[in-house]
Amino acid sequence: MSRISIDRMEDDIAYLDVDGEIIEFPVSALPEGSREGDMLAFTKIDASEVIAEAKERICRLTSMSKSANSGEIDI
Repeated sequence: MSRISIDRMEDDIAYLDVDGEIIEFPVSALPEGSREGDMLAFTKIDASEVIAEAKERICRLTSMSKSANSGEIDI
């Protein structure tokens, strides 16, 4: 597991120390009330199934939209 701490915060950017490497991260994505020096824990999740389902829904909605705009009316 990586050791992650908030090194500093400037404007809307937090500089996180991840195992000795500084990375930029949006302050808005941090938990509310986060401060410099806080230690963070991130959980990595596999979202591939959720993404696949979302892509399928988008395809269905797109095809429904195209047929609705074809000018034909099913009775």
